Amino acid sequence: MEKSSQLVLVLALALPASAAVACGSTSSSEPGGEIGHGGRSGAQGGSNAQGGAINQAGASAPGGSTSLAGAGGSGSSGGSATGGASTGGTNSAAGATGSSAGNHSGGGATAGASNAAGQGGTAQAGSNGLDIAKDLDGLRVDDPCTGTPDTSNGAVCNHVTLTAGGFKSAKEVTIAGTPGTTYDVTLRIRGIVEPTQIDGGMRPDTTTFQYQNMTWRKVPFTIGGTVNRGDYSQWRLTVASPKQEYFLNDYQTVGHYIFKLDYQVTLQMAANSKVTLDGYDSNERQIVNYEKYTFDGIPGSMNYGQFIQCNVVSVKPH
Repeated sequence: MEKSSQLVLVLALALPASAAVACGSTSSSEPGGEIGHGGRSGAQGGSNAQGGAINQAGASAPGGSTSLAGAGGSGSSGGSATGGASTGGTNSAAGATGSSAGNHSGGGATAGASNAAGQGGTAQAGSNGLDIAKDLDGLRVDDPCTGTPDTSNGAVCNHVTLTAGGFKSAKEVTIAGTPGTTYDVTLRIRGIVEPTQIDGGMRPDTTTFQYQNMTWRKVPFTIGGTVNRGDYSQWRLTVASPKQEYFLNDYQTVGHYIFKLDYQVTLQMAANSKVTLDGYDSNERQIVNYEKYTFDGIPGSMNYGQFIQCNVVSVKPH
């Protein structure tokens, strides 16, 4: 079903509080640690997306672009607290994943949030490497709410910017580098998002957890695939060379839930390649950040809306 314009009681966010990946959520989680928990709502959109898996431990997926790295801290799913307890994801040097309901680690590369990247963004990987992707560091797209949003569980608000009756916003940058060289660029992905569903594609992590009698992905990162539910916002990164698109909030289940993302992915990018971050929703409404999630070191959501921000952790030749 489409997002209802009326208030809907909800408890879960990304993986309610127990499926969180390392992200700093407002519920119990480690700094930089878990992904938010979601509130529960009676409105939930069904779905069926399926995808392939991404290779772990640095293996690259088709299109060569992702590898799942980082130690995975485990988190418990389910839980309670505002919409599900969240357990803090553990962090390791490689970017440990934490799972807490409502939290998700990203897939294609280092999954899971890491302290290595620091709260505000860039971690050190040699000044040369970081210079190559300096325009990518801090890349961000916001989707603020209009007016004075209702912040009750499962509430919706209208997008400020509407295109053909829906929301679409994108920002593009170009990385530098030596012509003919492909780089492994590790990004820290943070944001506040509603869940979406993607069919097909490849997934680095297919583990799930149960929350409110629903199954959620712990790692909502998917390489490729097609949109199943256009009425739930899709957040995506697209690399021009090697050409590949990556969905950042593919929970494989939809509904009036909101999630806090914080995870790392390593993507392959050729020198002088364009990289685009975009958000898209086919209708005029979005799920409000009713959990009032915030992050240390970066701005939170604008007027209770949604957003994604990318920060560069490291860059090295592939």
